[in-house]
Amino acid sequence: MKVLYVYADKPEEWNCSRWNCIIGSNSINNLPNHESIVLSIKEFIKNEKKSQNLCLGADIIVVERNFFSDALTVMQYWKVRNKTILAIFDDAYDLIEKNNPSYNFWKEGTVNAKNKKTGEVKKALMKPHPMDQFKWALKIAKGIQVPSVNLAKDWSKYNNTYYIHNFLDMDTYLNVEPLYPHPKEEIYIGWCGSMSHHYSFENSGVVRALKIIAKRYPQVKVLISGDKRLFDMIDVENKMFSKFVPPKKWTSLLKSLDIGLAPLSGEYDKRRSWIKTLEYMALKVPWIATNYITYDEVKDYGIMTENGVYNWVNSITDMIENYDCYKKIADTEGFEFAKKQSSYEKVKTITIPFYEKLINMPYSNFPNENTKAYLDVEKLVLDK
Repeated sequence: MKVLYVYADKPEEWNCSRWNCIIGSNSINNLPNHESIVLSIKEFIKNEKKSQNLCLGADIIVVERNFFSDALTVMQYWKVRNKTILAIFDDAYDLIEKNNPSYNFWKEGTVNAKNKKTGEVKKALMKPHPMDQFKWALKIAKGIQVPSVNLAKDWSKYNNTYYIHNFLDMDTYLNVEPLYPHPKEEIYIGWCGSMSHHYSFENSGVVRALKIIAKRYPQVKVLISGDKRLFDMIDVENKMFSKFVPPKKWTSLLKSLDIGLAPLSGEYDKRRSWIKTLEYMALKVPWIATNYITYDEVKDYGIMTENGVYNWVNSITDMIENYDCYKKIADTEGFEFAKKQSSYEKVKTITIPFYEKLINMPYSNFPNENTKAYLDVEKLVLDK
């Protein structure tokens, strides 16, 4: 099988494409009799000879997220040539919060438009609206792949929708040394991630909880990486900020934490993948997360807390006071569960069989009376 992943991220925002395209592609290339290539969506929409040859040679074309403008045209171009097109994305763009950097595009439909004559850049409205175009593209594809049950339910009204987890490039989590080593008596509590979690921190109660915890436990240091806005929100003296690090240092940054946080709030967060907690588990870092369906499948390996300042205070206190117990879980059951989510193994047992089924399915008129709300790919493949 030849799989072509069309990735959407720019180099400076390398995040979603890593999970949706790059890790899976690398794993496929480690399998006998299978091949995968990644292609920028900018090159895909040009539809020039090089990208055309890649598309012609592919058995399945997996297109990520940027379902608007010329991407729709090229998706349709290959559909009428009977290529299997799969749409993949991992966020609820229709429910995006105002403080998310992508809000103006997905909600307001505004873009930066450059005047060809003067070179002046101004705000302009994309017409039709990006979300309208996004929905049109989902109907062009043969199916939709998402890493969240709620996302799968939301979008199943537009096409056959398949729920399949994001998986780990497990080798990168083994034998990792902390980027910020510190004395054993200090406790580094924190979070590292992208620019889309401002609402999660602001409304979960974790920010005020950390202020209380820092006063209660002088040995605690709060480590935040990625979004400086989150760091500035946290009113504690003993804290440090780490800028974005290159991919090779990412796991070392996470390994610096003694307690990893995964706060969530709102409907957008109920549609995230499980990857935040899974990374902690792969690095044997004890973690605390908001009790949302997002992390329901890993609830036995960390602390799941209800939101609210004192719920977070109580959960963090519990982990500090009983740290050896939670560290043992992280070192054993949690780590073993994470190892089983290795992309190499899951691509072999889940992704490739799923793609084979999809390739052999015809494009269908959707919806119809035989359509399920959504399909759990692991059950689809394993429960034969």
